[in-house]
Amino acid sequence: MNTRASQISTTLVTFLLGFLVMAQFTTQQRMDLKRAAASGADGALLISDLVEGNVRLRQEVAELGAQMTSYGSATNQARLQAMMDELERLKMLNGAVEVAGPGVQVTLDGPATVLDLHDLLNELRNAGAEALALNGQRIVASSVIAPTADGRTAVDGVVTHYPYLFVAIGDPATLETALLRPGGLLAVFSNSREGLRVNVQKRDHVIVPAHALVGMFQYAVPVK
Repeated sequence: MNTRASQISTTLVTFLLGFLVMAQFTTQQRMDLKRAAASGADGALLISDLVEGNVRLRQEVAELGAQMTSYGSATNQARLQAMMDELERLKMLNGAVEVAGPGVQVTLDGPATVLDLHDLLNELRNAGAEALALNGQRIVASSVIAPTADGRTAVDGVVTHYPYLFVAIGDPATLETALLRPGGLLAVFSNSREGLRVNVQKRDHVIVPAHALVGMFQYAVPVK
């Protein structure tokens, strides 16, 4: 869209500049004919009119040139802003920056398996969570929740333990409804996991931290 607008603006300005040049050329020809037929004071008056006309034309050309420059600058600024917006979106998507917004906090207080944590994570994502954290650690697409050799739970290699606190950014009402629906995942947890207490709280403002390991690529490079 920006490229199209820039092309239209450039074409219009070029047309106007060409029109002004042709107008100046025609005026000069007309003045030359009149000057050939005139003499004395009349000739001097015609020359003065021609000079003034040329000054006006040069001013108009300068104004159109400045306008065309401003069009180019505006287009570049719009393009730059679009690129910056996309960069910020990708940073949020990949967990490179801390984010905040409305959402929910979900607590699993008691013994829960790694599979339980994965199921709850998927439940939140399916309900529209845009950013997630577990016990203060950002969860991204490459995150791994896995058991350690001694039977504990680790998130991206960092050992954690219950109570497990999930923080999710998204529409609070939608997230709460999805989590607390009859027969849903949390209902199953409450009815089948002895000693596991479940709590869901809507929040107007929660913070999800940046991922500590984002951007640490050793072998992968962009394809050019």
